[in-house]
Amino acid sequence: MSKQRLFVDMDGTLAEFKKVDTLETLYEKGYFFNLKPINNVVEAIKTIIRNNPEIEVNILSAYLAGNPYAIEEKNQWLDQYLPEIDAAHRVFSPCGCDKKDFIPGGVRENDCLLDDYTHNLKLWQPPARGIKLLNGINHTRGTWEHDRVRYDKEPVELAADIVSIMRNQEMIRDGKPNAPNLLDEAGQEDEWDHEL
Repeated sequence: MSKQRLFVDMDGTLAEFKKVDTLETLYEKGYFFNLKPINNVVEAIKTIIRNNPEIEVNILSAYLAGNPYAIEEKNQWLDQYLPEIDAAHRVFSPCGCDKKDFIPGGVRENDCLLDDYTHNLKLWQPPARGIKLLNGINHTRGTWEHDRVRYDKEPVELAADIVSIMRNQEMIRDGKPNAPNLLDEAGQEDEWDHEL
């Protein structure tokens, strides 16, 4: 019997996605490699890998097709922070595409995606199950009504929540974590969901 699979997004999920002033910044050498890890999430994924051999953990991250450094830097970042996930379990899809279309052998009904971007989760569920990571800057409009977990939980608790969702033991709908100031200059909440 094949293992249940967890696919994990990178930007905004494993790594802090930093806002940029210009789109060109996203194409600069070093941009992706130098993103800071979201330590609680990285440690939670390591905990799942260590304690749940029945779950196959994969990376599923979008990349900018015109960026000559993106995939190489994302792999270098993973080699540094999550070497437990080898190259065979890393999937990269071009931005703007449905991530499901890039899963070798297709998506299974019991596959789960941990992602911070609602659009990706809506494309994923159904047929599979999406889990939104509340990273402190997203979910300002509350458009994802399904499973969601906070990035600021202790890694062991976060890992347990993800595994519980995957096993259909419970639905978890965490509230938005306390976050830095999310108001822009006009005093509007910033819905900082992104595609990567």
